Amino acid sequence: MNTTDQYLSEFHKVLNLLPLSTIEELIAWLHDARLNGNQVFIMGNGGSAATASHFVCDLAKSTRRQGWPNFRVIGLTDNVAIMTAYANDEGYENIFANQLANFVRPQDIVIAISGSGNSRNVLRAIEMARSCGARTVALTGFNGGMLGRMVHLNIHIPCNRMEIVEDLHLMIEHMVSSALRQLTETGKIQVDAGAPAETSLADQLFASFTGKDLPPLSTENSRDLLANLSIELAQQVNLHELLVRAMQITLTMVQAASGTIIVLDEAGEVVDGALALYGQVVDHPIQRLVEIYHEGLAGWVAQHREAVLIPNTRDDPRWLQRDYEYKSIDSRSAISVPLMTQDRVVGVATLVHPKPGHFRMEDMAFLAAITQMISYSFKTRGMVTPQDPS
Repeated sequence: MNTTDQYLSEFHKVLNLLPLSTIEELIAWLHDARLNGNQVFIMGNGGSAATASHFVCDLAKSTRRQGWPNFRVIGLTDNVAIMTAYANDEGYENIFANQLANFVRPQDIVIAISGSGNSRNVLRAIEMARSCGARTVALTGFNGGMLGRMVHLNIHIPCNRMEIVEDLHLMIEHMVSSALRQLTETGKIQVDAGAPAETSLADQLFASFTGKDLPPLSTENSRDLLANLSIELAQQVNLHELLVRAMQITLTMVQAASGTIIVLDEAGEVVDGALALYGQVVDHPIQRLVEIYHEGLAGWVAQHREAVLIPNTRDDPRWLQRDYEYKSIDSRSAISVPLMTQDRVVGVATLVHPKPGHFRMEDMAFLAAITQMISYSFKTRGMVTPQDPS
């Protein structure tokens, strides 16, 4: 066997060992960062620096799509002036950490690419990132080095040949960028390295909220409904129609009887929303939503920025007792989740069932997944087209 054959043989052998589930987790993290406006920082040395720059280029350009937010991605390898200034004055080991110190925030993603996993400048940057509450990711080779043990998510290539490690790191970068682009087109992720693995956006959001796989849904087509909703929210022009559609799908998915999606402006005032009674979305004066928000559970959720599951509304003082809907029943169950864009509450989604103890944590996770989609849609529209308060 000649040298070329040996190289290809080893490459294919290692290719079959790619950690696909970890790669899919990185895709979900990056998609979440995109929707929430978190920054992504990427770095490496030598060939890994080239891969880092390539990754930045693909995330910044190749994933762009009208109606979707762009990635806020920064390459720490690309400013020669700042790198050489830090290297000359403060030491080469600080060239990445000192750049991060100016920008990194909690929930940002910091990706370090290192074949050995032992580059001091990369290790110091990860220490900086973790101290600031950022999520850390590594692409490593060999035995993973110190880096693999420091990060939250390690995509490890178990190979001692640097060229093959770097080949596969670049391949992973392309897989991730391609999957993120597919999400904007179809609402589904497909990571293909041999056998295809397809994951809907609903699955990704649910997993990111609960750390679990998506449980059985209430109807046969619910997975498709939620995946389609993600596309509709990216394309829907009228905010109120978007809210009505989201309310309809949410009721179906968790078998709720009633509910509200309330939208708030920058001053925290109710500007729009959707109201459902007896399983149907109904027309309503906006004053009814104002009452629900200021006197009931939704206001508490917005104020505390906290999702709530109430097994029995009769026993919870946060619940507003109203004089309509299921008058003969004085006890219900409810779930309520805030809609967030970065650090601001832009609304609250609440679902109600006429029987106590109906909702589970999985139901609240579904609602949280949908609120993530709606919150992203609000950001792209700048909270436009409020309902006429007639």
